[in-house]
Amino acid sequence: MKTTVDKPSTNRLNRVGTINEQTDTSVSQVTGVEKTYLPSPEVVLDVCNDVDLKGKKVDNDNIQVLWSDYRDNTTMHGLKNMNLKQRHRLRCCIWAAALIVMGSCLIYTSYKQVKNYLSYPTIINTQVQTKTSVKFPAITFCSASPLKNETLPKIPDLEYFLLYQSALVGNAEPRNLSYSEYHVPINASWVNDTANQIEDLFLLCKFDGKHRICKSDMEAIITPVGVCYTFNGRQFVSKNGDRITSRTGSTSGLLLILIVNQKSYVYNDIMTAGIKVIIHDQNDEPDVIDKGFFLSPGFSTFASIQKMEYRYLPSPYKIYGNQFCVDTKSPDYRNPLQYYDVYSKTACMRECKQDHVFQLCGCRTPYDKGNETICSLAKMAFCYKSESKRFDQNGSAQEQCICPTECEYDEYQAGLSTGYFPAKNYQTVLNEMGITDIRETYLELAIYFESLDVLMVEQKPEYSFEDIIGLLGGQMGLFLGASLLTLTELIEVILLSSLVVGRKLYHRIVKRQ
Repeated sequence: MKTTVDKPSTNRLNRVGTINEQTDTSVSQVTGVEKTYLPSPEVVLDVCNDVDLKGKKVDNDNIQVLWSDYRDNTTMHGLKNMNLKQRHRLRCCIWAAALIVMGSCLIYTSYKQVKNYLSYPTIINTQVQTKTSVKFPAITFCSASPLKNETLPKIPDLEYFLLYQSALVGNAEPRNLSYSEYHVPINASWVNDTANQIEDLFLLCKFDGKHRICKSDMEAIITPVGVCYTFNGRQFVSKNGDRITSRTGSTSGLLLILIVNQKSYVYNDIMTAGIKVIIHDQNDEPDVIDKGFFLSPGFSTFASIQKMEYRYLPSPYKIYGNQFCVDTKSPDYRNPLQYYDVYSKTACMRECKQDHVFQLCGCRTPYDKGNETICSLAKMAFCYKSESKRFDQNGSAQEQCICPTECEYDEYQAGLSTGYFPAKNYQTVLNEMGITDIRETYLELAIYFESLDVLMVEQKPEYSFEDIIGLLGGQMGLFLGASLLTLTELIEVILLSSLVVGRKLYHRIVKRQ
């Protein structure tokens, strides 16, 4: 039998302390009388690396660690003071209430700003630009009497029929409409056969100080008030290009002497003698009813014009109220009009009105576009004319017309001044030349640019994407002292916590199976 002898240890600390055979020798530090035992560096506990699969709930501990790390290291002001383990619980509650209030204010103000941004508010920027040259507009001239007395067809009592339809009497039915001519559709040649010709309206034409042939510079157009004539119209520009003017003043521009032959007038919707002038862009149909100004015989009229360019933003931006404009310059745009090659709001409303009245009367006037049946004189007077006036006075009927404004269009504003024409010393000379009844028959018109300044009316977004980002960043900094990186930190904590919870649910489902 073998005998084993155990020698006593020479380590004094082991005689006093307790020997743990399962751990390494501990390091002790003696300060005065007291003895402090420190664990070995190899067994120091690390909170982040404490993985005890047997005794501790790893998921809960990981979420707590993530939240504690985010709370203590985030750049969001005040969040680190929301620690329930600190000595003063009241301080924690105050900071929590402050963060909740500031967070609510941030959410409210951010919601209001985003809502305002998504309503696409705009501002109107108006400025004057001085240019070296400006495109000359189209100018349409319409006689106050669209029909010429000498060219009217030989229909019994036609003069009395027109009198009863004129502005003097007003849509009263004459006594005798038994003649068949009043109930037969009007021939399509009625328009050209009864219209005033160029030589009936224009005596002299000059542009930019040079004499022009009126017949070559004027083009006939059909309007709701009859045949009118346009200077520098769409067809002329398409063949010869735009007329560009770089000079200002009454000695440049367009100078005309026009004829008002009242002997050829017939009874009409207006009792005026003269010429109506509409200044418009070539791409716009002249609104001969609601726009323009009248020229009176015996006067010289000077019209100084200024160009105005309107530029609006397409959808989703609104130009006014709930109205959107239509971007006719877009490559994807398709003209919805049936009778007009170029879209304009005036042309759209005219076509809508024509379709509306046609559905009620079953015919059109000879001045309307299309191939539908032309009304007879009786039907045109007592159906088409009355329904047309009713449409003009019915706002709800006009609202049914889908005719948005163009996003880009030009207008011309005219300032008028007049004087007697001609002066008395010219009357004797003109009479010797065979020109008589000057004060009742002739008038002078000068249309020119007073300056080359162009008024730009431009619609711009009130907020850009960069503006809304800056506003939201300012609100976050004001209420929480946070930034986009702070949000990134929060999103990171949420994603990692969701991953931990998902893993926990997955393990529970696997164990149940």
